[in-house]
Amino acid sequence: MATVCKLYRGDKPQIVPPETWTLVTFERVITNDRSMARKLSLIMPPFDGDFIWSRNLRWAALVVPEGDLRQRQFMSRFIRDPHGERDDTGAADHPVTPGRSWETTSWCFHGEANQPVGVEVWHDHHEPWAVEHAQFVGTTWDY
Repeated sequence: MATVCKLYRGDKPQIVPPETWTLVTFERVITNDRSMARKLSLIMPPFDGDFIWSRNLRWAALVVPEGDLRQRQFMSRFIRDPHGERDDTGAADHPVTPGRSWETTSWCFHGEANQPVGVEVWHDHHEPWAVEHAQFVGTTWDY
């Protein structure tokens, strides 16, 4: 039997300051097996296990000042225990392209009982930039 927790951020943007790792918050819980959702930003498994963690992010279209040719980058990662002993894994980085930028990433790792996991984002644009949409899922199987 699968155990799933899915958090969803709709079309209400989350503003992310430049060069600061920021925990993504979500607007609602879609699936919450075994009550794993915490404070609309974290998934906390009640048991040890091997999980498939997935995230889907959409950054807003970027407005670049005329003549500014420097490369922009956005990054994301899974963060274990973001309000305690921080430990990140499953990081990804991408150059920014014209228009909206999408990222979908899955990562298999061991989740420990009562250890909260979240998604953090970072960018190096010169002003705040918005995450327009996000999903975060933790899935495991009981054998």
